[in-house]
Amino acid sequence: MNTVKDICRRIVGGGYVYSKNAYPYMATIWYLDSEEFKFKSGAMYIGKRYFLTAAHCTRKKDIRMMLVRMGDTNLKKLPKTYRVVKVHTHPNFNSNTLHNDIAIIEVDKDVNVEPVRLVCEHLRDFCYNFGVIVKVLGFGKDCASSTQQYLMNMKEVDLKIKPIEESRYHRSLITSEMFLAGNIIDGKIVDACTGDSGGPCLCNIKGKWVLIGIVSWGSGCGKKDLPGVYTKVISFLPWIRSICKFGVCNNHDF
Repeated sequence: MNTVKDICRRIVGGGYVYSKNAYPYMATIWYLDSEEFKFKSGAMYIGKRYFLTAAHCTRKKDIRMMLVRMGDTNLKKLPKTYRVVKVHTHPNFNSNTLHNDIAIIEVDKDVNVEPVRLVCEHLRDFCYNFGVIVKVLGFGKDCASSTQQYLMNMKEVDLKIKPIEESRYHRSLITSEMFLAGNIIDGKIVDACTGDSGGPCLCNIKGKWVLIGIVSWGSGCGKKDLPGVYTKVISFLPWIRSICKFGVCNNHDF
């Protein structure tokens, strides 16, 4: 699903990120496959030696076969590599329904990068309101054929938070720990897609990006009335604190 041949099946629409310093906390997860480490999914650096991702990205994986890489906007130029020492999967993660789709990756050494700001309770009413513009990051490009040459550059796309009433999802599929986001730009549906999983959904507050969601799942990519589904980070702040042992709102100044 997330091999090199599927790299083109990621962000639908959007544009490329050219500055490697635009989102320095953006990371990628790699797995050993046939004696070579290959890109799997996204992650975000949140502080100390911890990265946040989707639980389904790390499910049933041997940590000895995992790497976290970051430091550039091209998959071929990621200069910082970290070995994984532990994966903390949410205890209530359900791989069938993707409920509680969140995990924390702990690496082997300090990360000398500014972490992403995590959403906090006092921002709940603003960040998750319907119609709020959010940004999703992912690697690769959308393409018509898996035989195309892959550029493997990071892309970004602006989406809007959507109510379930504007989608074709059954209500039972979307829990209070999830939210929907999609958009139409220049008449075309834009969306996250295969391979973006584990990556960030960001909200801009006073010129600063705040992590409010994790790319989780969807029904296809860029389909009408089927926006992407995201893990709602604010629902898991106590659990994140219990693992990381630091105040996740300490880096806020608003």
